[in-house]
Amino acid sequence: MRVYQGDRMAETTQSISEQDVRRYIKGLHDLSTIPVLLGKILRTVQDENASTSELHKLITFDQALAQRVLRMANSAYFGRSGQIKDIEQAIMFLGFERIRSVAIGMTVMNVVPTKGSFTIENLWIHGYEVGFLASVLTDYIPLTIPGECFLAGLLHDLGRVVFCSMDQKKFMAIGPDDDMLDWERTIFGCTHAEAGAWFVEALGMPKDLAEITNNHHHPTLAKEQKDITAAVALAEGLVGRFSPRKGNDSIWTGEHDVLLSTYSIAEEDISSMGNRLTQAMPDIEQVFAKA
Repeated sequence: MRVYQGDRMAETTQSISEQDVRRYIKGLHDLSTIPVLLGKILRTVQDENASTSELHKLITFDQALAQRVLRMANSAYFGRSGQIKDIEQAIMFLGFERIRSVAIGMTVMNVVPTKGSFTIENLWIHGYEVGFLASVLTDYIPLTIPGECFLAGLLHDLGRVVFCSMDQKKFMAIGPDDDMLDWERTIFGCTHAEAGAWFVEALGMPKDLAEITNNHHHPTLAKEQKDITAAVALAEGLVGRFSPRKGNDSIWTGEHDVLLSTYSIAEEDISSMGNRLTQAMPDIEQVFAKA
């Protein structure tokens, strides 16, 4: 890879092992109280008898999460600027599934130490864009649900967030080129897709989400969740076309072309999705703005 030259190569290729990454992930889980809240949120949204008031109580437990939920509900994209005043209103307006995805995603973010890094913020904005577009792709890909695709897209690069938090210098040395996954394995002993799947599992989240995370760069390898994995993979590839951000890994491969053909997604469909994402971008960035 081009960034590896001279002394910098010697410095950055002092490899971290797969076991180091697994231990780091275990430490994040063991040392944080956030997974307790995450577990409660998961149990609540999976309970068919749960009420909006129960989810409301959990969200208001975390002030930062509550603020972001309100920002999202009041975004111009949803046409309710300033009209949503409390969390219960936001849940009723946005819907249980969308709030579920935001609550889980934001709670997971709090597990990973950000250290005030713009890189981390950029990764989460990218994840939200992928989640947004993955939910849009449910109009074209059968057997997919917008809420599930949104959550899978939001968390698809969780492994990159782990790498950046674990050793930002090594993470930043790996550019988003075609050989990115090879260099991740050289530097961190695993790919970010694998690390993300381990973290999802460590947090006790659904196994389906771990499979999607693990295969989002190679969607044809997915076995149980082929359609949702395809939605996330296509969303990431298309985000690179409509919202290129420095350092993001929206690499387009032959597998993406196969998916477009498989699901009969035409160029005019792609253009329509791009317009929807462009309209939503200012509000996506607002969700992640500092309070």
